[in-house]
Amino acid sequence: MSNLLASFNAGVSGLQSAQASLNTASHNIANAHTPGYTRQQVIITDSFYQNSMGAHSNLLQVGTGTVIVQTRQIRNTFLDGRYRLEFGRQGFYEQNRAAAREVEDMLGELEGEQFKTTLTDMWKAFSELAKDPGNVVNKDELVSMASQFIERAQVVRAELNTYQTSLNSEVIKQVDQINNLVSQIHELNKQIRRYEANGESANDYRDKRNECLDQLSYLIDFEVNEEKDGVITIYAEGAFLLDTHKQNFLTTEYDDITSKQNLTFQLLKPVWENGGDFFQEETLSYSHTRRTDVGSLRGLLVARGNYAANYTDTPVKPEREDFADQQEFDKAMAEFEAELEKYNNFTGASVIMSVQSQLDILVHGVVTRINDLLCQDKELVLEDGTTLTILDEDNAMVGDDANHTMGTELFSRRGVERYTEMVLVDDQGNPLKDKDGNPLVDDQGQPLKVKVYNKEDPTDIYSMYTIGQLVINPDILKDSSTLPVMYNPKSDKKDGYAMDEINKIADLENDKIGKLNPNSLTSYATSGFYDQIVGELSSQGSVWNGIIDNQEMTVASVDGERHNVMSVSTEEELSDLIKFQRCYDASSRYITTVAEMLEYLIERLG
Repeated sequence: MSNLLASFNAGVSGLQSAQASLNTASHNIANAHTPGYTRQQVIITDSFYQNSMGAHSNLLQVGTGTVIVQTRQIRNTFLDGRYRLEFGRQGFYEQNRAAAREVEDMLGELEGEQFKTTLTDMWKAFSELAKDPGNVVNKDELVSMASQFIERAQVVRAELNTYQTSLNSEVIKQVDQINNLVSQIHELNKQIRRYEANGESANDYRDKRNECLDQLSYLIDFEVNEEKDGVITIYAEGAFLLDTHKQNFLTTEYDDITSKQNLTFQLLKPVWENGGDFFQEETLSYSHTRRTDVGSLRGLLVARGNYAANYTDTPVKPEREDFADQQEFDKAMAEFEAELEKYNNFTGASVIMSVQSQLDILVHGVVTRINDLLCQDKELVLEDGTTLTILDEDNAMVGDDANHTMGTELFSRRGVERYTEMVLVDDQGNPLKDKDGNPLVDDQGQPLKVKVYNKEDPTDIYSMYTIGQLVINPDILKDSSTLPVMYNPKSDKKDGYAMDEINKIADLENDKIGKLNPNSLTSYATSGFYDQIVGELSSQGSVWNGIIDNQEMTVASVDGERHNVMSVSTEEELSDLIKFQRCYDASSRYITTVAEMLEYLIERLG
């Protein structure tokens, strides 16, 4: 009798297993087209066995039925990890491509007219001035064209800076998305823990959680670990975004105190709400092997950069002929290598910062070359070895105004004079001496008075001929006749207007102005430098297009492999329905047979 009752329980367990399998197969078919749904499967195993000893001491085992171990999701964690990595890498490069396209649009067109046209117009104005330097109309036209050149350079620069700061809103948006997704995962963790603690399946919650993880992978790179109770932790950039019990939130703050103080230029960065930068990588450079090219948030920060770059952020490789000995050259090369590493880690890695620097190189090179030809300077070495750059008052060109003004630059730094007058005396009022020991005095024997050039200081933005600090010289705006267009009467050159010297300025259009970046081997002329900026940007955009196309194919391929594993095949599920229905019928008939046997025995025994 007891064996029949045990057999009855075995049949019931088979009935329950078949019913659970039928329900799961039906659930799979019902969600075949539900986005993010993962195919489920009931895992069934043998229950315990009843052991007894038979004839000749043989062990006899009688099964007691089946037991449902779990209803599992059919997923491949390796494919999930690879999909999220490649999807995040796609997000990184999409942010860089978007920034490149935006900057290319800014450089290509400025109110319907290309920026380089203003530069060409200025060279033409110099050519016309060289034909008739005394013509007031020609001088006024030159001043007008120079003003337009500066104004339009500043408009492009302002647009780059505005676009750079406007990305703050995108940084805030993506940080909020990260917080929201992690919050959803945190809530799903609670639901999964509660249901699975009671022995129920929480696979639908797991599907939602996996969808959130897929979306999060586009934004940042992270690691996931699942605990025994079904709860997952998320580890990103050296800290837990989500641990087993709480969520650590992100927020934004200004990149540094100077950014916060400058109300016209503020850049935000993601930080932990409880303190500390989110990204451990301090540089903007990125690498496939270091996995620093993953996540749209990092891609956004790399494309944007962390400050507004200028020409000083692009180091210039020293040339051997510019140095007196090998030791000085080697020292300069060592400094260049250090600056080159810094450039590659910051300015060169950012599409916006690199263009800001390149545009500033162009404008700085143009205005300083023009100023240096209009205001000839010379080096004066004092007895103590100090070198002063002073106005060469014996050779510098002069204006055709009544005072024959000399040393009037066309482009000035806002609020900074080109020269500072200095009397060359020591603390006791005695004339200083030159390197040969000769007293520096004028024709009357008085200490020499000179105009010392106020050099640019890379640590002081206000001292540099950078786009944001440039203005047309106020003296020339008031009176264009102060523009140096005549030979200096003291020089050994012929008297009159310096047409040859002005032609040299016009010829600067074809002068080599420098390289786009310190890694390049090619120097470009002024006339083609701007085109090369746009061309390099377009080429970089094409490279990113190729990378993104490859990433999209890789992501699609990996996602296809994932879906081959996790997606529902209606044909397979229908086949399972038939199979499990037959199992159900068999278990039902088995129970019926056992019940009839019990009924027969009870009636006979009664």
